[in-house]
Amino acid sequence: MEMHRPVFAPIVVSLLVAMLGGLLGDSRPARADSSVAVAVFGTVDGAPERVYVSGVAQITSRLMKTGAKFNHPRSVMLSIDLHSVSGQGLSTGATYVTESQEEVMRPLVASDQVEITFPLYSEGLGGLTSARAGLASFTLTFDVGTGALTGGTATISTP
Repeated sequence: MEMHRPVFAPIVVSLLVAMLGGLLGDSRPARADSSVAVAVFGTVDGAPERVYVSGVAQITSRLMKTGAKFNHPRSVMLSIDLHSVSGQGLSTGATYVTESQEEVMRPLVASDQVEITFPLYSEGLGGLTSARAGLASFTLTFDVGTGALTGGTATISTP
């Protein structure tokens, strides 16, 4: 009695596993994070008063590995933390705060412009219900060879 083993099926399964392993492996971060602290300042207009906002934004960048075989550009995942940013009402002197943390994916380039909107609200009466929007505009620089975030500047304004 002669037995026939399927030869084609193991080859196909092996090829699929190899292809999926290559695709899934490309989405992992390539190396450790880099970060910079960027001074931010500016004025947000609106009712009931203008608010002068200042502080330090902590920006962390992670180089994302992409599939060279698919000709994708390298990119970075940016985490922008505004917890150390606050404001003062120019009429009342009220304190305004934000607890914003945003994540954005950007192509890796030597210099990039990134804008995010964030909520700004009074610590006093009204709190979150009286929140207004602020706009943080960043100019960030990167080492395109390593993907490291090397510096940045920022301003705050009204969206």
